[in-house]
Amino acid sequence: MGRVVREERGTGSVPTGETTVKQRGLAVVGGIFTLVALYIAFRGIHYRDVLETLGETKYWWSVPVLGGTILSIWIRAYRWKVMLEPIQDVPTSRVYAATMIGFMANNILPMRLGELVRAYSLGRTSGISKSSAFATIVVERAFDLLAILFFLGVMLLRYSFARWVQVTGYIALASCLGMFLVMVLLRWKREATMRVFHALVRHLPDSIEERLVGLMHRFLDGLEILARGNRLLWVTVLSVATWLAVALSYYFTFLAFDLTLPLHASIVLVVVTALAVMLPSGPGFVGTFEMGAKYGMLLFGVEAKVALSYALFYHAVQFFPITLLGFYHLWRENFSLARAVQKEEEEALR
Repeated sequence: MGRVVREERGTGSVPTGETTVKQRGLAVVGGIFTLVALYIAFRGIHYRDVLETLGETKYWWSVPVLGGTILSIWIRAYRWKVMLEPIQDVPTSRVYAATMIGFMANNILPMRLGELVRAYSLGRTSGISKSSAFATIVVERAFDLLAILFFLGVMLLRYSFARWVQVTGYIALASCLGMFLVMVLLRWKREATMRVFHALVRHLPDSIEERLVGLMHRFLDGLEILARGNRLLWVTVLSVATWLAVALSYYFTFLAFDLTLPLHASIVLVVVTALAVMLPSGPGFVGTFEMGAKYGMLLFGVEAKVALSYALFYHAVQFFPITLLGFYHLWRENFSLARAVQKEEEEALR
């Protein structure tokens, strides 16, 4: 029998043993990437220049900036609800709460562990299989990539960018399309997929084989959205809307710094920052976001000190309120964040 961990409202025992070792390993890897990204972001910029620029910022624009961020999260939550409908009809309020908890967890945990917490939270409140919920999150990320790279493709066709931007975009597009096609193939050839999977795990101990087979079945259940044409179209529209809301919040931040940049600059910034935060990082995408936002702004001739100040301002505006809102929903759901992380690793999303 596994060790019982006491669960309390909004808190929880700290995992130990193998789980803690894994978490420490992830934290170290993420921390290294964060430090490197911060060095790149701050290189050649004096902190006094950043403080001076921030001192001239119109902070009241933080309200519409935060509004655009929350709007994007709500659209994302509704999209997740649509993706879950072939498995189970979950109330939008529960999906939104789980999504907000996941964003909060991403802000305080390394290496996107918030995605595991999000699946655990929804599974706990709705009874849906956590592995199926996580599978829909994987598909969701594929749609995010497709939407982002759609924006990139439009920008590359209409505007001239540096060679490295074009090459990076094409590589990312090819990788995303490959991943999407693999998921479609897994769903379309489910029986063949399971036969191959059985052959791969049949030499394992019976208990492990049974768990892995069950996990794979539930994962394929989560890909059911790929077989529903009407929902597939609706999810695509919602994916584009999600990132347009993010672009809107970026544009509001331009106004906070009195930057007269074209509207499409916010779209380019969405693409660059989204690709940057895909890199491993510590909690809250610290460093990778600043690096991506700074170099995205430099593409439009913005001064380095202003670009970095922009990144710090935007990151702070979305980080602290979203983290507090996530903790509020965590408190309302009455479960432990530490427990969620531990259970996901121990049970492998069982």
